[in-house]
Amino acid sequence: MNVPASQTHSQLPRVLGPVAALSTIVGSVIGSGIFIVPARVARELEHFGLIALAWVVGGLFSLAGALTLSELAAMFPRAGGPYVYLREAYGRVPAFLFGWTEFLVVRSGSMATLAAAFALYASQLDVLRPPTGWNPAVWLSGLACLAMVVVAAVNVVGTRWGGALQVLGTVLKVGALLAMIGLAFTSGQAELSRVTEGMWPEGKQAWWLNPTMFRHFMVAMVGILWAYDGWVNTANLAEEIREPSRNLPRALILGTLVLIGLYLGTTLAYHLVLPTEAMAGASTEKGSSQAVSAVYMREVLGSPGVAIIAGIVMISTFISLNGNVLSGPRAYFALARDGLFPRGLAAIHPRYLTPARAIVAQTAWAITLTIAGTLPMVFRAAEGATGVLGGWRRLGETPLYDILYTYVIFGATLFYALAIGSVFVLRRKRPELERPYRTFGYPVMPMVFLVGAGILLGSMLVQQPVESLAGLGIVAAGLPVYGRLVRPGRRVGDA
Repeated sequence: MNVPASQTHSQLPRVLGPVAALSTIVGSVIGSGIFIVPARVARELEHFGLIALAWVVGGLFSLAGALTLSELAAMFPRAGGPYVYLREAYGRVPAFLFGWTEFLVVRSGSMATLAAAFALYASQLDVLRPPTGWNPAVWLSGLACLAMVVVAAVNVVGTRWGGALQVLGTVLKVGALLAMIGLAFTSGQAELSRVTEGMWPEGKQAWWLNPTMFRHFMVAMVGILWAYDGWVNTANLAEEIREPSRNLPRALILGTLVLIGLYLGTTLAYHLVLPTEAMAGASTEKGSSQAVSAVYMREVLGSPGVAIIAGIVMISTFISLNGNVLSGPRAYFALARDGLFPRGLAAIHPRYLTPARAIVAQTAWAITLTIAGTLPMVFRAAEGATGVLGGWRRLGETPLYDILYTYVIFGATLFYALAIGSVFVLRRKRPELERPYRTFGYPVMPMVFLVGAGILLGSMLVQQPVESLAGLGIVAAGLPVYGRLVRPGRRVGDA
């Protein structure tokens, strides 16, 4: 792709309106989580009162972050979102490490995971089942890679096209969730007693003072926050949203409120129709016909419900994939424009006016992770293998991108906390900056997010020490890369 030098450091055009901004949040966040996570939550929390509370707490935690991010996004309406806030508050090194982690694992791993989920559900349709004689892992990998290529092509051709696809897909998936909620009340299968009986734990001691119950609540919260993950995506597109000082805060706040309502409504519908034991016993494997959403749809619509939910989740994951391709590359584009990533990634396509190279780079790396994750499934090591072959066999059981994504959750959560914390740093460090929107409930809201993030990080360290420390190792591995990419004494933005 030959791009004139004059096009490599320009500003991206503002082509996205408020509906596209809102759809980037709602459409990116609703992936496969709400279709499988409620089963994990039911396993940890057997009382519906606690289950509903966990979803509300997760939503309020995300809302506190969104309220805070709104101030930062309106103050710095530039491509890159959290990267920009980290750079302005803490300097280049933390900002680079965020971009490094996003590109290496978080965003690319998320792309690969969503594409794999799309392929699993798509392959349940007769027309897309693996042909006779094909290895299913190879077929699914091919479908996943094809999905990534398609959404990348759409977003290279135009941000408007990517935004339009996001709006259409978000309308479809929100409509599908509302229809699922409505089925609980129109099918005649709902029983109020399933949520009212034993709604709260019995006993004189408050549940949060019970160490065992609190631990289960925190385990449930990890899954719930994964289902809410992605509300930060719109901030990456700040440079391309019209009237960002007004549309960004509205999209962040309204989008998070919509998510809370949809997640609570869907969870309530599941529990009205299915006994808690059935909820807890449902599969949490993507693509499973025994996932909680499939069990629910089978109960209210019979066997056709399973095919319907497969189609719904297929659309949902595809649109979430598009949201990741629409928003993620803007961070690498911004890093490259500031001289912290290879300068070629700052190129704007001369015809389509999109950060085409950044989009292609993220997609290519996600496809590489997908292929690398497929090889151990195709060329399996022998049963009982040890050492390197034993590790190869384990990779055949859990895809590489899923392993890496699990490892980096700790580091990603830490970066989001630092980004939210930058509102305190910048109010002290840069009080003269214009703030079109000021965080509602400041300083309580950002503190709520930071306290919640601290509890979550502490819980991860205790319950998943290896994964958490490995995630920090992936982040730290960016330091020598930074030393090679950025020359000493170079200022941000220097050519």
